Amino acid sequence: MRSAVLFTLVALAPIGCSSESYDLPPPDDRDQIYVRFANHGGDTDCLFGDEVLWEGLVGTDAPDECEPCQCGPAACMLPSKVTAHASVCPGEDDVGAVEASGSWDGSCAPAATPIQSDAFASVTFEPPVLAPCAPVAPASEPSRRSLADVRACKPKTPNWAPAAARLCYPPQDNGECWKGYPFRHEFSTVIDARTCSPCSCGAPTGGRCTVQTTLYQDVRCFDELGNTVISSSDSPLCSRADNAPLAAMRSAFTENEPGTCIPSVSKIESGTLEPGDIHVVCCDR
Repeated sequence: MRSAVLFTLVALAPIGCSSESYDLPPPDDRDQIYVRFANHGGDTDCLFGDEVLWEGLVGTDAPDECEPCQCGPAACMLPSKVTAHASVCPGEDDVGAVEASGSWDGSCAPAATPIQSDAFASVTFEPPVLAPCAPVAPASEPSRRSLADVRACKPKTPNWAPAAARLCYPPQDNGECWKGYPFRHEFSTVIDARTCSPCSCGAPTGGRCTVQTTLYQDVRCFDELGNTVISSSDSPLCSRADNAPLAAMRSAFTENEPGTCIPSVSKIESGTLEPGDIHVVCCDR
């Protein structure tokens, strides 16, 4: 941050600061503008709907590095399948399953074909899992912490400027400034044409996901058959079946703590800081 502050002071220093002379003509109020500047990311918006005349980044010493990639949380995902087996636990000879869609919210999910009580002797419950993390952005932005933002605005009200902004005018045709506005500032903008390599996320870790899954004898989830609680740290759990048909299931989280992922390191992939437009103004300070 130290370099950014120092840079801003240098960028905004007058390059042709002559003492005010009474033989200089006054400017035309119709040409008045105000200039706002801040370290990159600061507020330089034109206020109250004032017109943006020009804007850009100023500076030359931005490091060739990218901002850190970020990953979203690794969400808990409900298990979407309960499998029925002809044999007792550990369960073999699959005879059918109750299976929900991939976007299942845990509400009543009927089996495609209810499994009759004499067809199965055990069921296996799958544990919940952590979904992969997604990058917050496909790629990070180049670091611009040592650059500054500048914006020139045309006010609707003449001779008005917000606090910390400078009242300015374009210079005379001969390059000289105006009476009352003797401080000449030159803003050499740059175009940041750099791109960063894509962001990615490592395998999810941590978190705590626990689910209670309830089985039902009917497809509308009214006649309960039994329930089992299983967590993301468990292996698939086989349970002995009751003497009743299996027709539907419902699941709900009893613990839902997302995990995290380690983000990749993004690097400058191509491009450079390129020269942009140069804007010269005469200001009150």
